[in-house]
Amino acid sequence: MSDVIENFAVVLRFAADRRLTDVHFKAGQRPLYRRAGRLISRREEATFDEAALTEIAGHLFSGEQAQAFNAGAEITTPYGLVGAGRFRVHVFRQRGTISFAVRVLPPRATTIRELHLPQAVSSLVVAESGLVLVTGGSGQGRSASLAAMIDAVNTATQFTRHVVTVESPVEVLFEDKLAWVSQREVGVDCNDYIAGIEGALQQDADIIVIDQVADQHVWDATLRAAESGCLVIAAVRAMDVAQMFRFLHGVIGGERQMAWRMRLAGVFLGAFSTNLILAADGKTRYPAAEVLMANDVVYTLLRDGHDPAALYDVMHQHQPQGMQTIDQSLHDMLNANVITAEIALQHAMRPAELQTMRTTGKRYDSGLF
Repeated sequence: MSDVIENFAVVLRFAADRRLTDVHFKAGQRPLYRRAGRLISRREEATFDEAALTEIAGHLFSGEQAQAFNAGAEITTPYGLVGAGRFRVHVFRQRGTISFAVRVLPPRATTIRELHLPQAVSSLVVAESGLVLVTGGSGQGRSASLAAMIDAVNTATQFTRHVVTVESPVEVLFEDKLAWVSQREVGVDCNDYIAGIEGALQQDADIIVIDQVADQHVWDATLRAAESGCLVIAAVRAMDVAQMFRFLHGVIGGERQMAWRMRLAGVFLGAFSTNLILAADGKTRYPAAEVLMANDVVYTLLRDGHDPAALYDVMHQHQPQGMQTIDQSLHDMLNANVITAEIALQHAMRPAELQTMRTTGKRYDSGLF
């Protein structure tokens, strides 16, 4: 192993040992690490020049990936390092030079309880069919939530179920326990997301997990899978539940929208979003979560194409059914002294409502903290 590759490995080991989430490399700069959502650097660390990053890219890439990158593509690839674990490396160019964004992948799935996800999430994974949607912004716990749901099926299911994932790339590795888990990587095990979803139906899947619904065609395949009788758990990149539904409505326009809304209402079970909030200790983050569960009001709003903003009031008014708004989640955190009032108000959807909850103390007890 060359000195350059060894130095790269040293940086990744440092990040993994200290449970940092990301590492950034740019030519002529020291690596930047993300800890609890904040970027930090180490003064004593050496820089990586363009030649070094080019050598590392050559070490990471397959022949096909190297050709695609040289033709202008951005490449995302998994990377394993003995003694440190697994990483997701995104290789791209900025100002004509190579850069990396490296995500430190967890050695195992964090459980729903360890993530402090709402109890309603556990009830969603026991359903036999339907559609569960998971959302959140970049780096806000979306992938960890998907892994936690797979772990729940794999460790606490009442009967064996075949789970097929469609991922790009595969992040958390699962051993078969109570479930049979088949993990398929887009571009390696299947040509694309649509092929992966359609293939899962031929593979007798009970549960299909899709790590990203990004366009009309993948969304159509996702709905078809849910309509087939599988339980489908799909992730959509959006800041919150309302924004997620705006995106999903927006990928289909014109006369077909009504039919798509009817299909969604027919299979929808629930949705939740996570937003990682810096804890009072400044060292860790906890998820503030919105939870939307299917009921007659939700079916009507989805079917008739109402403004998704109305779903916020539904979540607020149906707490005993397991629903909650992000403000109610922040209220729980404040009561448990997990976060500060200043941080809570920065992330509140309706700060005045949060202030009222703090004053009156009225909030359905979720028991998360």
